[in-house]
Amino acid sequence: MRQIVFEESLNGITIDRIIRDYEYNMPTKHFHDEYEVYYLLEGERYYFIEHQTYLVKKGSLVFVNRGQIHKTGLAGTSYHDRILIELKEEPFASFFSFLGDLSLKDFFSKHYGVLELEEKDQRRIERLLISLATEIQSKPIGYELSVMMKLAKLLIFSIRCKADSNAFIPATTATTAKHRKVDEVASYIVNNCTKPISLDALSKHFFVSKCYLSRIFKEVTGFTVNEYINIHRVQKAQHLLLYSESNISEISDQLGFESITYFERVFKKYTESSPLKYRKQNKKEIQPIRTKKAELVE
Repeated sequence: MRQIVFEESLNGITIDRIIRDYEYNMPTKHFHDEYEVYYLLEGERYYFIEHQTYLVKKGSLVFVNRGQIHKTGLAGTSYHDRILIELKEEPFASFFSFLGDLSLKDFFSKHYGVLELEEKDQRRIERLLISLATEIQSKPIGYELSVMMKLAKLLIFSIRCKADSNAFIPATTATTAKHRKVDEVASYIVNNCTKPISLDALSKHFFVSKCYLSRIFKEVTGFTVNEYINIHRVQKAQHLLLYSESNISEISDQLGFESITYFERVFKKYTESSPLKYRKQNKKEIQPIRTKKAELVE
């Protein structure tokens, strides 16, 4: 059974609430350019984010940064009820920049992961999320500003909750042997992706068979080991293209690609752009930031 309770969208934001009562696993190969907020009203789910698998329980908020690999999977019973928000960079980043202390980019960079809430806070967040969807659906006067304010309220609440040692509940990580092994391998890849890594080398390093490692890694992350390695290399390449003066060949060598041709092919697969085109298009956007910093130093 799949029931869509609501499904609303506005410029730069989508929010939906879906109840599922069947064995559901998020489609594979899942990462995107939107920020994501996930709230579980009922049930339990495994949630892999970047290199860690969490056991998400009823009343938990999940934050996923742009470009982070993530995947939900079955944990316990199949029944679950969740609300999902996806946010584009704009217009929200510009709006939050006027608030001074609240930055969309900084929030998701620092606070991605799972936030487990106390019962009183669960009711508060549920009312906030449902009222946000209602604003978009009914579109009363000033609804766009109201949506912005409700999102700001959600992020500020989350920051304060994490800062409050008396209220903060550490996130629960998955403890099954399968999830622990995948988390270990994923963390190793993140920290060593610029070095020569292969499925064969990983299976020997972690004392598991190649067949078993290949199967469980795809089940938990949605990606093959090689795809996961390449995604993290591409993410590092994006940073180097924007913030270093290294040429394409040098970046390819630094990140461990076997050839510049292979680097360009992999980069285009995940970004839909060549490395050179990506540098030309995106370096213009960060130039004003660099100029402003230089003026402050002077």
